[in-house]
Amino acid sequence: MNLQEFQRVLRQAFFVPILALLALAGVLLWQITSAQKAQQWLDHSDEVSAGIAELEGLIMDQETGLRGYELTGDAAMLAPYKAAVPLIARRFASLREMVSDNPAQETNLLHIEKRYDQWLSFAEGLLARPDTFSDRALNRHGGDLMYAVRSSIRQMRQVEERLRQGRLEHSIVLERREITVLLGGALLVGILLSLFSLSRLQRVSDVYQKSLGEIHEGREWLRTTLRSIGDAVIVCEADGSVEFMNPVAEQLTGWPKEEAAGHPLSEVFRIVNEFTNEEAENPVEKVRRLNKVIALANHTVLIARNELRHIIDDSAAPIFGKAGELAGVVLVFRDVTEKRRAEAALTASEKLAVAGRLAASIAHEIHNPLDSIGNLHYLLAEETDPVRRAEYLKLAQQELDRTLQISRSLLNLYREPNAPVQIDIADLIGSVLLLLKRRLDNQSVSVAYRPADLAIIEGFPAELRQVFTNLIINAAEATGAQGKIQISIHEAPSEELRGSGVIVEILDSGPGIPAAIAQKLFQPFFTTKGNHGTGLGLWISMGIVQKHGGSIQISNSTHPELHGACVRVFLPTRTLMTSLSRTTAYTG
Repeated sequence: MNLQEFQRVLRQAFFVPILALLALAGVLLWQITSAQKAQQWLDHSDEVSAGIAELEGLIMDQETGLRGYELTGDAAMLAPYKAAVPLIARRFASLREMVSDNPAQETNLLHIEKRYDQWLSFAEGLLARPDTFSDRALNRHGGDLMYAVRSSIRQMRQVEERLRQGRLEHSIVLERREITVLLGGALLVGILLSLFSLSRLQRVSDVYQKSLGEIHEGREWLRTTLRSIGDAVIVCEADGSVEFMNPVAEQLTGWPKEEAAGHPLSEVFRIVNEFTNEEAENPVEKVRRLNKVIALANHTVLIARNELRHIIDDSAAPIFGKAGELAGVVLVFRDVTEKRRAEAALTASEKLAVAGRLAASIAHEIHNPLDSIGNLHYLLAEETDPVRRAEYLKLAQQELDRTLQISRSLLNLYREPNAPVQIDIADLIGSVLLLLKRRLDNQSVSVAYRPADLAIIEGFPAELRQVFTNLIINAAEATGAQGKIQISIHEAPSEELRGSGVIVEILDSGPGIPAAIAQKLFQPFFTTKGNHGTGLGLWISMGIVQKHGGSIQISNSTHPELHGACVRVFLPTRTLMTSLSRTTAYTG
C-alpha cells in the first residue's frame, strides 16, 4: 500500500462514520419533527375543545341571568347576561380562526352561531316586554331555542373529541416509531460501523505489520551498507554518546563497537588540528550549534586509542526527530594520510621540475653578470685613474648584487617557514619575473607588470613563487614568440569571495582556452603539452592557493588586445591556517 492509498483508508475511516451518524441524525430529526407536529395538532384540538367549553359556559351564564330576572324582576340579575355578550362575540371569532382549517367544524360553528343569534333575538324581545314573562308558550319556545344551541355545541364538541382521539392515536404511533427508528437505527449503524471500522483497522494493521517488516529489513540493509562502505561511520545519540560504528571506524579509532557503545564521542573520536595540535570542537556540539550538515574542518588529525595519528577528511549531519528536534548525529570520515603523502611527493616532484625548467635561464642570468665582473676586474687591474677605478668598482658591485639576488630567489624555491609570514605579493612576483627574464627574452615575450602600491598578505613564499612561476610559464608558452603578457595586482574588497585580500590577474595574447578542456584544467596529470608537461602544475597550484584559503579561476579574456586566457588568483589577507587557529581560540 502506497502513501496515497493509506491516506485514502484513513479518510474513509474518519468520514464514513461521520456520514453514517449524520444520516441517522437526519432520520431522527424527521421523526422528531413529525412527532412534534402531531403533538401540535393534539394541542390544537385541546384549545378548540376548551374554547367550545368556554363558549358554552358563557351562553349558560346568559340564560341563567335571564331566568333569574324573569323570576325575581331584579335588574341586578341581568349583570351576567350583559357581561357575556362581548365575551361570546370574541369567543366566536377565536373559534372561527381556530377551525378555519376544518370545513366540518366551520359548519358546526356556523350552526351554533346561527341558533345562538335566534335565542339572543328571543331574549332581547322578552326583555323589551316584561309583561310576557309569565307566558308559558313563549317560555317553552325560548327553551327550545336554547336546547338547539346546546345540541349544536354538543355536536361540535363530539366532532372535536373524535379529531383529538385520532390525533392522539397518531401521536402515539409516531412516538413508538421514533423509538423504534432510534433503537433500530443506532443498532444498525453501530453494527455497520463496527464491521467497517474492523475492516479498515485490519487493513491498517496489515499495512503496519508489513511496514514494520520493511523497516526492520531497511535497518538491516542500512547497517549492512554502513558496515561495508569504505568510509568510517559513527552514529551518535543526541547527548553525544556512541550508538553505532562500522568496521572502518573501529579500525581507525581503535575502539570495538561493543566497547564504544554508550561512551561519549569525545573519548572515541579524538581529533586535533594538524598544524596547531589544539583539540577540535566536538562534532555533536558543532552540529547542534549550526543545525545543518557540516564539513568539520580541514587539516584534522584523528588520534586513535593506541595513539596512532591519522589525517582525515570528515563531515557530520544531524538526524531530526518528528518534532524537528535533534535526535542524533551521523559522522563520516576517511583516512587521507597516504593521500596527503602522495600529494606532498607530487608537489615536491613538480617543484623540482619547475626548478629544472628554470636552471638554464638562471645559468645564463648568473653567467652574464659574472662575465661582466671578470671584465671589470681586468680593467681595474690596468686602470690607474682613481675616478675610473671607482666607477668600475661601482659597476662590479651592481653586477654582484644582481647575481646574489638571482641566487637568493633560486634558494627561496626550497626554503619554507613553518608558519605563514608577511609577504609583499608585488615583490614576490617581481622576483619570479627576474628568474624568468632570460626565458621570456629568448621567446621575445613582453611582460607588462602593474603591481599594487600595497599588497601585503600572509602566506608561504616558496609555495606562492611556485604557483606564479607555473602560471607565468604557462602564459608564455600559450602566447608564443612575440606574445604579450599583462600582470596586474589590485585589492579585493571584503565582500568578495572569502574576505579582504589581493587579486592577481594574468592575461595573455594566446589562443585562449577551448571549451572542451576548460573543465579538465585542474585535474591531475591532464596536460596539453604532450611529453613536455607533467599535468601537475595547475593541480598543485590550486592545492597551494586553497591551502592559503584562496581560489584560482581561469577563463577566456575579454581584453581588446590580450584576448587569450585570463587567470585570476585570489589570496586572502590571512591564510586558512591562521583563520582556523583564531576560530578555534574564539570558540574554545
